[in-house]
Order: sequence, then C-alpha cells, then structure tokens
Amino acid sequence: MYKKIIIQFLLLVILFGIILSVFFLYFNKEKNQKETSLKTSKIINSEIDSGTGTLIKDINYSFSDPSGNYYELFAELGKVDIQNSDKMFMTNVKAFIHLKNSPPIKIVSKYANYNKIDHETNFFLNVELTHLVHKATSENLDISFNSNKASMYKNIVYNKPGTQLTADRLEIDLITKNTKIFMDKKSEKN
Repeated sequence: MYKKIIIQFLLLVILFGIILSVFFLYFNKEKNQKETSLKTSKIINSEIDSGTGTLIKDINYSFSDPSGNYYELFAELGKVDIQNSDKMFMTNVKAFIHLKNSPPIKIVSKYANYNKIDHETNFFLNVELTHLVHKATSENLDISFNSNKASMYKNIVYNKPGTQLTADRLEIDLITKNTKIFMDKKSEKN
C-alpha cells in the first residue's frame, strides 16, 4: 500500500516538474522576445500626459540593421498618432546615422514624423544634415531604410569648403554614400 502511494506521489511530482518546466521555458522565450523588441525601440525618461495619454517627453529610439548600420533618434517631445499608434510626431529632433566604416551623419530639425515599425522618418522645418565637412540645409528630409535612401527637398543649400550650391532635390544612397543633386527647373540651372 505504501509503495503505491509513494509511486503516485513521485509521478505527481514529476508531472508538476514537467508542467513548471514547460511554463518557464515558454515564459522566458516570451520575455526574451519582449527584450529584443525593446532594444530596437526605446523610450527613455518618458512622461505621458494624463489628459490625452499621447504626449511623451525625452524620446530616444534606436535600431540597427543586419548590415551593421546603427540609427539613433532623439526628440524633446513626441505625440503619438491617435489613429495609428506606430506613428509619432516629434519636436526638436536630432538623429544620427552610423553607417558601417563611416563617420556618423547628423540630422537636426524642428519637427519629424517617425514610424516605429519601418523606421521611416520625415524631418521638416529647419533641417540640417552634416557629415564630415559637408553640410546641407533644407525644409524637408525623408529617410527610407527599406530603400536605403535619404531625400532632401525644398530650399536646399549645400556647403563644403570652397563650394556652395542651391538645389531643388538632393538624394543620398545610404549604402554607397553616393549623392545626387537636382534642379527641377531648367531655367534656374547655372
């Protein structure tokens, strides 16, 4: 009789051990996935407006791609789009693009729209892009990491030592770092 009770008790302990093991393995896997997603998009020192629940202060988003390029985005204030929580409107924005084997590209603007899913960023109003001795200012800059391109437009002034150009559009390939400058109106070309 005692043997039967001991065997049943041991089987019960083994069953609970298996159930707990499966639960903790699954729970840890879910926790690791959450930690990975937090590494790609972080909000540091955020304070949410209790009235609307959409304002965030001191924002920092960062991610890296499989090629080893790294992107950082900082803003003093952000407002989450009510209709699409993956999109955010930001104020007083700074961004850094750290391309593999290249010094960083710095971008500063008054405002930006940022998509947390594909990291598409649209900078606007007093946009300034600097890389080494190159500096370009404009009203708009769009960055697409899906196509690895940056496109600057509206009132572009490009400067480097000894050179100043005005243009309608400037396109940068983020992989090859090739830059193309365009004038849309032929009458304004020099």
